[in-house]
This record gives sequence, structure tokens and C-alpha cells, in this order.
Amino acid sequence: MPLPVFAMMACTFCIGTAESVIAGILPSIARDVGVSFTAVGTLISVYALTVVLAGPLVTAATIRLRLRRAVLMPALMGVFVLGNVQAALAPGFGWLTAGRVVSALAHSTLIAAFVAAAREMAPADRRAAWGAKVTLGIGLSSVAGVPVGTLIGDAHGWRSTFWALAASSLAATLLLMRCTVPEAPAAAPRRPEAAGPGRRTPALPWPVLLVALVITLGTAGVFTLYTYASPYLTQTVGFAPRTVTVLLLLFGLGGIVGNTVGGRAADRLPYAAVPVTLGTAAAGLLLLALPPGDRWAVAGLFCLLGAAYFASIPALNSSIVAAAGASSPTMALTVNNSAFCVGIALGSWLGGLLLADGHPLPSVAAAGAALAGAALLLSLARPDRRRAVRTAAAAPAPADAGRSTAATR
Repeated sequence: MPLPVFAMMACTFCIGTAESVIAGILPSIARDVGVSFTAVGTLISVYALTVVLAGPLVTAATIRLRLRRAVLMPALMGVFVLGNVQAALAPGFGWLTAGRVVSALAHSTLIAAFVAAAREMAPADRRAAWGAKVTLGIGLSSVAGVPVGTLIGDAHGWRSTFWALAASSLAATLLLMRCTVPEAPAAAPRRPEAAGPGRRTPALPWPVLLVALVITLGTAGVFTLYTYASPYLTQTVGFAPRTVTVLLLLFGLGGIVGNTVGGRAADRLPYAAVPVTLGTAAAGLLLLALPPGDRWAVAGLFCLLGAAYFASIPALNSSIVAAAGASSPTMALTVNNSAFCVGIALGSWLGGLLLADGHPLPSVAAAGAALAGAALLLSLARPDRRRAVRTAAAAPAPADAGRSTAATR
């Protein structure tokens, strides 16, 4: 792996850890700050909401400023480090929330810029695979970052978790600054007459919004079940609570394998990658909604679900890059990242709603299968899909994508 790609993956690992580590140190924060578990849980929602709403604004600002990558990436990582330092020093819950918001401001644009840069550095037939190497940091954060952050918080207090995040993020930033990341190629001039006389070209073409909807539905399908994996695995399947930790680890390990395989598949079989990964996720969720048989078969399906979800990410990244064309690829890729966050929130909300209404736990898997199935059908219904995905595999990366946002979770 080239050193610049490794440095960007390390930064993404820190970002992914910061996004989810609150779940592991939630009780410690609640006791120390004197708020309820529910209030601390909003720190995750606030982070995600900031990513969704602020991501396009930060991206638009960096495009207007025409910041070089050598300036943009370290500067935004500095903002991310600052947010974690503020959280570590927070005298109260309000300051802690503000620190989370500061960290989240850099999230979308940073990951996007990393993926865009990796795609541009890659050989023509390896763009999705190199982009997947960067997003591998997200999968590694769920397997290693969040558990280690939780252990640090349990041993030394929740503030130490944020100090560790700040220190590791600073180290990754310094490594990144020692690397040479190529600048994005100059943007091709746009023809004002392309939209027709008296009409403005829309900032986001319809195909981009369609791919974003596919991402939202597919992600929501997986997280409808994953959010409530612990009660599902213990109460429905009959696993011991200690075993759940191992199964969640298997989900993450499956995600790492899926991310790698999915990147290669998106390069070699771009037309098939999205429906195959979404179809596998939908089938896995449907089987998990059936009465559980052998417990270890369920464990295998759970691992397969993680692999299918993470394999879909590089395929969908390539799909939205192709759908954006030359109109507004950077903003389209920001929407891509926001769509993943919206999907996570939607899935968690739907699963909670079903359980609150008294539906059994397998119903969350059935609902997830329906959402993933809808995403599959929508991806197959795109009339421009074959042309767009082939274009992503053959054409150079978008000119302005590196200045800001490129896909990903």
C-alpha cells in the first residue's frame, strides 16, 4: 500500500473511531457529567446530523476557496483534532456537545477528499480498490478503534478516550503531511449553453439523487437490524451476552473482507457490483427474519451481512462518481456521504419504532430486508446505470472531487 494511501486510511480510522466510540463510554460520561443515558446518546445523533447538514456547506466553501490538498487535508484534520481536545477538556455536557460538533464539521469533506485522492493516484483499473483501501479505516475502527477506545475509557475515564483520539489523529496528520498527495487536475470548463437558453444546470443531476436514495435505503436496511443486534442475538437466537461481543467482532471482520473484495469487484465487474452486494444483504436479512434454526448458521449470516454491506460501499462510490459526470461531482459525493448517515439514522429509528409498537425482534430484520430489497430494485431500475458505471471505471476521476468530497463511509 502506498504511504499516502496508508496515511489517509489512518486518518479515516481515527474519524470512524470518533464517530462511534461514544457508545462504548456512554455510561462513564453519564455518571461523570450527571446526565441521562438518553442525553449522552444524543451525542451520536448530533454528530451524524452535523455531518449531514454541514458537510455540503464545508465542501462548498472549500471549492470556492480552491484550497490545495496539501493545505485542505491537514487543516481539516486540525479542526478534527481540536474538536476532540475540546471534548476532553469539556467542563460540562454543553461543551462536550460542542466538541462533537466541531469534530463532525470536518468528517464528510475529509473522507471525501481522501477517497478522491486515492482514486486519482490509482491505476485506471484499480480506482475503486484504492478508494476502498481508504474506507477500510472505517471497518478497522469498528473492529479495533471503538473497542480500544472503550477499554481506555473504562480504565482511565472517558476524557482519556478523547485525548487518545486527539493524539492518534495528530500522529496520522503528521504522517500525512510527510507524504506527497497529488493535486486534483484542473477542472474542465463548463459550457453555459448545455442547460439550454434561460435555464440553469441543476447542481445535482437526477441520477446522483437516485444513487443517493439507493445508498440511504440499503444502509437503512442493514442498520434496522444492526442497531438492535444485541437483543436480537440474545433474546431471539439464544446467544449468551458475552458471545454477542464476538459476533459483533465477526460482523466487523466480515466488513473488512467485504470492503476489500467489493473494491476489486467494483473495478472488474462495475455493472454487477451494486446489485450483487445489495441483493446479498437483502437475502441475508430475509433469512435472519425467519425462525432461527442452528445458532451458528445465524452467526454465519450475521458475518455475511457485514461483508455484503461493506462490499457495497466502494461499488456505490463508483456509481455516484459516474452519475455525477461533469456537472457537480464534488457536491454529489458530499451527498453520497450524507446518504450513508441518513440511512443509519433511518434504520435505527425504524427498528426502534417497530419494537416500541410491540413487534417481535425478527420484524426488524424483515423490515431491513424490505428496505434493502427496495434499494436493489431501484438500482436495477436506473436507465443510465450501465453507461454511468462503465464511465466511472474508464474515465479519469472528477477534476474537482479532490478539493473536497468524495464518497464514503
